[in-house]
Amino acid sequence: MDVKLNEPAEGPLKGIRVLDITSMITGPLCGQQLGDLGAEVIKIEPTHGEIARWLAPPQKDGLTGFYAQLNRNKRSIALDLKSAEGIAVVKKLAETADIVVENFRGGVPDRVGFGYEELRAVNDRLIYLSITGFGPSGPYSNRPAYDPIAQGLVGGCFIQGMPFGEKPMLIQSAIVDKTTAITAAGVAVAALYARDRPGGTGKGQRVDVPMIDAWAANSLPDMMPVDSFIPSDLPDPAPLAVLRTFATTDGYIVGMALQDNHFQGLCKALECEELLATPGMATLGERVGNFKPWLDAIEAVISRFSTDDVLARLDAHGVPFGRVNTVREFADDPQVKHNRTVFDAEHPDIGTMRYIRYPGHLSDTPASLRRHPPRLGEHSREILVDAGYSEQDIERLLAAGVVGSL
Repeated sequence: MDVKLNEPAEGPLKGIRVLDITSMITGPLCGQQLGDLGAEVIKIEPTHGEIARWLAPPQKDGLTGFYAQLNRNKRSIALDLKSAEGIAVVKKLAETADIVVENFRGGVPDRVGFGYEELRAVNDRLIYLSITGFGPSGPYSNRPAYDPIAQGLVGGCFIQGMPFGEKPMLIQSAIVDKTTAITAAGVAVAALYARDRPGGTGKGQRVDVPMIDAWAANSLPDMMPVDSFIPSDLPDPAPLAVLRTFATTDGYIVGMALQDNHFQGLCKALECEELLATPGMATLGERVGNFKPWLDAIEAVISRFSTDDVLARLDAHGVPFGRVNTVREFADDPQVKHNRTVFDAEHPDIGTMRYIRYPGHLSDTPASLRRHPPRLGEHSREILVDAGYSEQDIERLLAAGVVGSL
């Protein structure tokens, strides 16, 4: 990911304008990914700022670390969305937008005045991307939703808890929010293609991405095989018991030695070839039939080695294992440094800021960092000027509290 601060966009979405009327994780990360790919993203926030600006430390010069990881490559305008004039500004900006992203509870944008029908009336080429917990209709459509609620509903929590004989467990990350964000960005690009490709519609459309649908699509394909053919008399999905970490003398490693060549290589590398003659371990079929005996056996062997030693031995025999890192250890990994998966960039006021790169490595139209995360209302004036507002109108909106600015 190139660092081209304050330079024009050159990515694949160059020339696309996005209105990001979102907060927290799902919408902001979606908007950030579109911005990374070259879109011009205008972040529309309440005049007091969206919740991520003050949710958690550290805080520095109008930013939090949390906000900073979700809002680069955007300009910020602060608007009173409870006022008619604030909604009028949104409609004015929508006239020249390609995509609007919102992640309000179902029905809220329509009640406030910037729903799909209202904005389509001013721009029929607009793609209106709505991210909700459960969808725009149905029995749960008006309920608030958070990541753990979606995790619980979709069905994976029992599987997370089963290997340990514990109660259902949540993944300790906002995994649904992030998965939904990435899914939504891809769907938005698909809608753009449907509009603009040769023979395309030439029109925008409404795009709904419910969190439960996004998480189900990403988490259940390897859990649903028992119900691929209906009716099914198989039990509920069980965890893939081959997935575990292994303790070394000074840390942990993780990997797979399921297929024959890998298991044989592991036994040679760790000098435990007697396992190859142990009943229940000799063949792939035996090992798949009962994971626990051979996993317990190699766990005991691995515990005698240091992390560096065991990984060197396994690597020499082509057995796929790796170390279990902390987040900061990951940032120092040589492959991570080579990929620039985690990279630093200098902010003129704040100093060094650290980011996670956009994951796609495009050879001709790479993603780039062009703007650091904006401070609240940092670009309100210039956004209004670009939209055609006069200086007199801007001063009036500022004086009335409709618009906030630095």
